[in-house]
Amino acid sequence: MFKSLPAGIAILATIIACTAPARADGPATEPATPDCGAAALEASIGKAVVGTTAEDVTVGGAPVQSKGVVRVIMPGDMVTQDFSEDRLNLEVDEAGNLARATCG
Repeated sequence: MFKSLPAGIAILATIIACTAPARADGPATEPATPDCGAAALEASIGKAVVGTTAEDVTVGGAPVQSKGVVRVIMPGDMVTQDFSEDRLNLEVDEAGNLARATCG
């Protein structure tokens, strides 16, 4: 029984070494942030939003570029809380101007 103890320890050490996470030699990288087109609209806050779909919506007269669905959210609109990183949310104020653009 004791003769197999060193062999068992060697096998266990090998298994542990194979399953240990690899150590990165460098700075940790942040996960990529979604880019649904919201970042490009930061300078358009306060401009008029016209239309309701990805095909027809404009902000300040310029068409909106998005990878996915465009959701125009008017004041008082109810929206689902599901997350879709490609979806562009355009929150519009009472005057019909862009208040905020987010992904999700």
